[in-house]
Parts: sequence; C-alpha cells; structure tokens
Amino acid sequence: MYEGVGRLSARASMVLLSCNDGGRAMEDGSSWLHHDHRRYEVALADLASLAEVEDWSAVRARFAALRKDLELHVRMENDVLYRVYEELPDAPQAPTMSLRHEHDEILVLLRDVGYVLGTLDSERVLEALAALEHAVTRHHQNEEEIFLPMAGHALLAQRDEVLRRLREYDNERASGRRS
Repeated sequence: MYEGVGRLSARASMVLLSCNDGGRAMEDGSSWLHHDHRRYEVALADLASLAEVEDWSAVRARFAALRKDLELHVRMENDVLYRVYEELPDAPQAPTMSLRHEHDEILVLLRDVGYVLGTLDSERVLEALAALEHAVTRHHQNEEEIFLPMAGHALLAQRDEVLRRLREYDNERASGRRS
C-alpha cells in the first residue's frame, strides 16, 4: 500500500528521472528517462479499497500524501522536463501542451477528491477516485508511449543538465523554497 514516505520518496521514485544504466543512456538513447508512474495507480486502487470499507482516517492520510507527491510530480514535469524540451530548437510544442492540459485536469480532479472526501459518502468518493485514476492512467500512457521516447532522444545531449535541474528543483522544494 502507498504510504507517501516524503522527501526520499519524491527524490527516489517520482519525477527525478533516473539513469537506468548507472548514468549512461541505453543503446537506443531514449530509455534514460524513467518515471515510476505505477505507484500512483496502485495508490489510487489502495484508496478505493479503503473508501469501500469507509476507513476515512486512512483514506484522508493516504490521500494527503498521494496528493502532495502527485502535485510535486506535476510541477517538476511542467517546470523542468517539459520546459527543457520546449526550449529545443524546432521541438514540436503539441506534445507538451497536451500533457500540460492533462496535468491541469489531474490537479482539478485531485481537488475534487479532496472536496468529496469531506462528505464521507463512499459512493461519491469512489466515483471521484475512479475519475482521477482514469485521467492519471491516460496521462501516463500518453507520456510513456509518446513523449518520453521522443524527449529521451531529443534531450540525450542535455541529460546531465536535465538531471541536475531536477535534483536542484527537488532540493529547493525539500528546503521549503518551493511549495
């Protein structure tokens, strides 16, 4: 089950893009970008299970941790990864525009779930969680199947700089300079 383990979690397994090969790009050049998106899908399924049995204390606590992590994930992608990609000469803007729109939708749905949790109505909470899970899953598929392979190739020459900027972003957030 998702426990939302704070800064180490955010740094180790969220958007901080990892080098799968110990710091060198894989042979095809695209797989140096890696996201642990499944953790959010698992967390949402866990939340639904808890809501079904109306364990509201656990739902609130786990949702708060998930929301914090997912909001950081969105900010890091928008502020670092997508921005670096968009700065490339001749980089098509449509992929990141679409992904940013999906992020906006996810953020609205996170707020909706937070609001509906206040009702303690398991049916409404489950509906809100299902809508969020659908949006998150669709976004992850679009990002993993289209953007990450394309960006992995396009940003390969800037890999170290991108990773440095992501670490810097996370360190600023952890020290309270970013909320």
